Amino acid sequence: MNRARAGTVAAGVTWVLAATWLQLMRGPGLRAFDVVWAEDGGVFLNQAMRHSLWHNLFTPHAGYLQVVAKLVVQPVAALPVSWAAAALAGGAALVVASISLLVWFRSGHVLRSPWARVLVTAIVPLLPQAGFEVNAAVNDLHWYLAYAAFWVLLAPPRTIGGQAGSAAVVALAALSDPLTALVLPAAIVGIVRSPRRLVACVAPAVMAVALAVQGWVHLTRAAGYRTSDTVWGELPSIYGLRVVLSAVTGDRLLGPVYERLGLGLVAVVGVLAALAVAVVLWRADRVARQVVVVALACSVLYLVVSIGLRGTDGFLDRAGFSLNGSRYTIVPLLLVWTAVAAALDRVRPRAVVGGAVAVFLGAQVLTDWGAAGVRTGGPSWQDSVTAARASCTAPVRPPQPTPLVAEEDGPAAGPIVPGPDDVTIIVAPVPPPGEELLFAVVLPCSELG
Repeated sequence: MNRARAGTVAAGVTWVLAATWLQLMRGPGLRAFDVVWAEDGGVFLNQAMRHSLWHNLFTPHAGYLQVVAKLVVQPVAALPVSWAAAALAGGAALVVASISLLVWFRSGHVLRSPWARVLVTAIVPLLPQAGFEVNAAVNDLHWYLAYAAFWVLLAPPRTIGGQAGSAAVVALAALSDPLTALVLPAAIVGIVRSPRRLVACVAPAVMAVALAVQGWVHLTRAAGYRTSDTVWGELPSIYGLRVVLSAVTGDRLLGPVYERLGLGLVAVVGVLAALAVAVVLWRADRVARQVVVVALACSVLYLVVSIGLRGTDGFLDRAGFSLNGSRYTIVPLLLVWTAVAAALDRVRPRAVVGGAVAVFLGAQVLTDWGAAGVRTGGPSWQDSVTAARASCTAPVRPPQPTPLVAEEDGPAAGPIVPGPDDVTIIVAPVPPPGEELLFAVVLPCSELG
């Protein structure tokens, strides 16, 4: 290995480790490595403790396969129970950091300015809006995988070996979320720009096969996951509020700004953003136009389709504004910043432009980094495991609650009823008093050691 390659490898490993650590240290209160997220423990870890990897890979959750989540969680079942929170959060953070490194290498085939490549790379683990509910959560890796698929489709490798790697990325992304189909427009740009168009078709073809598998699962084993009705006329306002305005203010300031100024400000910012896009498209070169258009188109599609399937209730509530549903904005926001990077990539002086973007986005990251999220209040996994051990050794064991979403039950996720020798460990978020318990890990006392 020559010095240049060794330096690249060292820099890549350093970045991945640093990006992983930053995600684990994000937010106030309890850190991600001491709090198990809802589905991570309540669904995936419960299943990993009870079934083989092969069984779990083909067990859908919420109506679709989540292959990468199952691959990350399965080894955790073999570790001591007290390690579970750190292993789950660490595994999720490591995958996101690795995706950011992939983006760095693929973006070099589209973007020329180092600052633009740094932007689309660093924004993956550092996205300000990720802190509320998706940071270091295995259940939400599919959003980041979609962004990885976007880049390998947009900048396809020219070799068969490279396409094999890209095919693996898009297959894993598609087998983790059927909504990954919404980044397929990037393949059109990638194929058109590629000097070896037939080779560039390999990854999209593999992705189509993986999506067909998801379609078969959905048709034969689907479970409903709509939480409210969809008012289609609200979707443009939701995009303007939760993506466009949030990209300007960050999530920590979004609530106060929206509560004070309402949809009027959203409309003004939306119009200004549309004008900026028009100016960029008029002055940009062909490559920049293609990337900006496909990134923004996929951004809008991702929010409209995902929230359209989920339901629009609560997103525009002004008096009781909440950041719930932040997960639906992750891909749209990542793609908006991709469009910004492509639009400004070749604007001179590059140092000034890059510096201005870095200051603007850096201020958002610092502002939102310490904002409270759903996991801030715990419960602490270490404290919960200690309490579970005490419960197991008590002369009279208290009754153990039954989590309602845990095990496969036909097309849906059903409860695991604790047996006489089992203990229930509640995971985040803890339900409000009087509400039923949705997510928890149920295991025999003998597993606690």
